Amino acid sequence: MKNFYRSIILYLELNKNSKAVAFRADTNIKRLYMKIIIREKFGWNLYETSNIKFWFSGYLTKGLTVSNLFDELALLSKDLNIEVLSEFVRNISGHFSMVVQFSDDSCFLAVDKICSIPIFYATDKNKYAVSNYAPFLKSFFDISDGDTELNSLLEISMSGFTIGDKTIYRKINRLMAGECIFWDNGKRYSSFYYTYLPSRIIKCGYDELKSQFAKVCLSTIKNLIDSVNGRQIVVPLSAGRDSRLIVSCLKELSYENVVCFSYGSLGNYEVSTSRKVSSELGYKWIYVQNTWREKRNFFKSRIYNLYVKEFESYASVPNIQDIYEVYSLKSRKVIDNDAVFVNGNSGDFISGGHVPKLLDLDENFLVKNNAVWGLFLEKHYSIWRKLRNNLNDKIIISGLNKIISKRYDSNVKGGMLTYAIFESMECIGRQSRLVANQQRAYEFIGHEWRLPLWSEGFLDFWEKVDPKYKIDQKLYNDVLIDNNWGGVWKNINVNNNTIRSHSLRLTRLFLKILVAPFSKMLWHSIEKNIFAYWLHPTYGKSVVSYCSVLFDTRGQRNTNSLTADQFIKKNGFSNGVIAVSDEIRKQSLKINGRA
Repeated sequence: MKNFYRSIILYLELNKNSKAVAFRADTNIKRLYMKIIIREKFGWNLYETSNIKFWFSGYLTKGLTVSNLFDELALLSKDLNIEVLSEFVRNISGHFSMVVQFSDDSCFLAVDKICSIPIFYATDKNKYAVSNYAPFLKSFFDISDGDTELNSLLEISMSGFTIGDKTIYRKINRLMAGECIFWDNGKRYSSFYYTYLPSRIIKCGYDELKSQFAKVCLSTIKNLIDSVNGRQIVVPLSAGRDSRLIVSCLKELSYENVVCFSYGSLGNYEVSTSRKVSSELGYKWIYVQNTWREKRNFFKSRIYNLYVKEFESYASVPNIQDIYEVYSLKSRKVIDNDAVFVNGNSGDFISGGHVPKLLDLDENFLVKNNAVWGLFLEKHYSIWRKLRNNLNDKIIISGLNKIISKRYDSNVKGGMLTYAIFESMECIGRQSRLVANQQRAYEFIGHEWRLPLWSEGFLDFWEKVDPKYKIDQKLYNDVLIDNNWGGVWKNINVNNNTIRSHSLRLTRLFLKILVAPFSKMLWHSIEKNIFAYWLHPTYGKSVVSYCSVLFDTRGQRNTNSLTADQFIKKNGFSNGVIAVSDEIRKQSLKINGRA
């Protein structure tokens, strides 16, 4: 980052007419009292001089160090403005969050391009506050439990996360992916310095495209290796492609200090496939066996409740994937104390695995056409089937359209394709708010983590890929098979989902033969309520009791449905997600009655 300050000034001069970065300023705010409340744990550290306090969490790649950032911030402090600061953040490689205090009434907040580590802020009357822990702000502003925003509660009920920068409390906000904020003399200046938006298609042949992606994969894993400084890399290795990509490239680049682990019920397909891949690569493999009773007891334990409390965001349900298993690994002392966890988030999304097959890839996006959101809501806002009605859908669509109006330049919106908007909105929504929270499990047990498949290289490459090569992850799969890194791509199946319990398989088959010909809807309901709890490969649904699932009539989809219901009950609605929907309907009828 040598002479970086000068390069920023030059960049701004060359691009002073560019509309790529959206800047906003709240200029009507009176001079405010500023409070910064940072919890210096779970990876957060303070660096300071006589003039600057710099809180940082995360990791850097491509040779960058925290010291480099600190030095550059000292230079930038001589002439602070949001344009310079946003360009400074845009050029940082890695995953991180930062809070910088320049004076008693001046501070800067920034998260990385996917907001892998959250930051919160709040304002009220004559003061504003910043924190990396949302409950601190609730306490500082003395916000009551009942001061929640009903639409935000509905968003969590339907998806597991809030839309945009909202939390369930009106006064508390969370930075969005690729956002930074500069507070100065009571004024707030904000910038979306980066937005993942697939729009600039690479014009080259398919073979050349495959060659480029292969290089991106290896360079990304090389950056990962450089960033861990020889430490042990621990990979939760599933039967899918993403984690296998990581370990196979580690082997290709001759990195040997690797431990793979898998978990789930005895004999499930994830475990057997993981073991085969690890054996083929010559990596140590650890199995964390899940039993229903042990996992159910964990979800009722003080440790799990502490995990949920320590990472409360008021903006999403807790991500429960891996927490039981990594806590078990730590307790068993089978990994190094300074080991770095590396999972496969989110290779399936970024390579096109979530592009709806029924979507017209040439369809232009129209903000005012609510019907265009149908496929998106079905994918991301249907974790409870009974919440899908016209009123609730309109509220969600309105929230999504507000983000588009706020986030995207008017020129961009006019020429965007629907698939690109869908991918962009999922990135700054579900992926950023919910999926990335899996990293909290590693922080909870005191370990660092890396997200190589969310690297700048992956983001930049997949933004430019023709969507026809994303359908069914065609390009992704072809590159993995063609290169066959580690020799684990041609002879070991991917996601070979089979039910190993013979009695359970036979019972399920019998009922399916009996019921499915007469009513597919009834069969799906039976499968969800009776069998899914036991068929889940890791007993993830044991976050609630079996009876809660067996007798449920609301149409739950997955574990996020169950944790969303728990979240809503904890936040004022004892009857869960349906109670939120009912309250919205009552308020709507009341308003219409007045009209």
